[in-house]
Amino acid sequence: MNKYKTIALIVASTLFTTNSLAADNYEFGGMTRVNYSYVDYIEASKDKLGDFKFEVAAISFNGERDDIGLSMEYRFRDDFDAIKHGYAYYKLNDDTTLKAGVTKVPFGNIGFISNSFWLSLQYYVGFEDDYDTGFALEYKGDGYQTDLAFFKGAENSASSTKRFAADQYQGQVNGTDYNYEETNQINLRHSIFTDVLGIDSTIGASLEYGQMYDASNGSKENRYAYAVHYEGAIDNWKVQAQYLKYDFDVATEYQNKVALSLVGASYEIASEASAFTFNLARKADMGWGVMTVYNDFSALCPESEEFDNSYQNVTGMSVGKGPVFAWFDFIVGKNMLWSSRSNHVGLSDQFDKWDKRVNINLGYYF
Repeated sequence: MNKYKTIALIVASTLFTTNSLAADNYEFGGMTRVNYSYVDYIEASKDKLGDFKFEVAAISFNGERDDIGLSMEYRFRDDFDAIKHGYAYYKLNDDTTLKAGVTKVPFGNIGFISNSFWLSLQYYVGFEDDYDTGFALEYKGDGYQTDLAFFKGAENSASSTKRFAADQYQGQVNGTDYNYEETNQINLRHSIFTDVLGIDSTIGASLEYGQMYDASNGSKENRYAYAVHYEGAIDNWKVQAQYLKYDFDVATEYQNKVALSLVGASYEIASEASAFTFNLARKADMGWGVMTVYNDFSALCPESEEFDNSYQNVTGMSVGKGPVFAWFDFIVGKNMLWSSRSNHVGLSDQFDKWDKRVNINLGYYF
């Protein structure tokens, strides 16, 4: 199915659904974004003083009728289009919601563990803003929230790179044939909302267990991850911290590496590692709009002694006025995918350099 048929089907089905929900709450929207980037370790980027290009467009729909609802977002890039999320939900009561479809994986800090457009390092290893296909149960109690989920698989084929969340990839990367795909994943997250020394705080812990199916021989291996996370807000300040430990129990032939795919590309990461993220941000009402300045820092430490640490730091500012939102990011990376000249996360550092790039993303949301 080509891109134009996909667009037509989505618009037609959304308009049909919108018409059927005319007496209830619904919202039809979308966005389009353009992006400027200047990369100091790519000669062509330096020679041209950067690149300014279309980044992504999206259509979205949210509607509800008799406690049954639908939420979806489909995105279009110049090189591919894919679903961001798409699920139906049923409100069992005022506190409990059941979701089914391509829904957000309840792992890590509720929302994001970043402030920038670039997200945190943990996004690139599959543990921030991840979406998979399955069922999720959300319970909001008095001062806490508990999430339980089961995902049968990723939101797209394991052999595809057309995705907006990092998942395991089946295919050849840097000369190695990878055969794993994600399956049978269970997630549990518990978050407490409380006051800590006058700071509005969210304190939580997350667990994830799943299997990896090897298409070459039919075997299944285990994978797990856990995280502890914190977000605090006082006045206009916000602090975030998250510790992550993950382990993909890969076969010996993969040499302690896992292949992932994301936004049209495939790459390798360390199969076992610990990661830490610490962010600080301050928001200000400027009268004409809202401005937030921030610094997001992440590090990943692989378990294998053959590999080296990866680092990413993003210093930036976001500005919002009405339907327009923009991020201005200065990114410094070492041995880190897309933040440095290394095309991986947590493997051997062949360059031993801190690299820099500037990224400006401008979006119109409706």
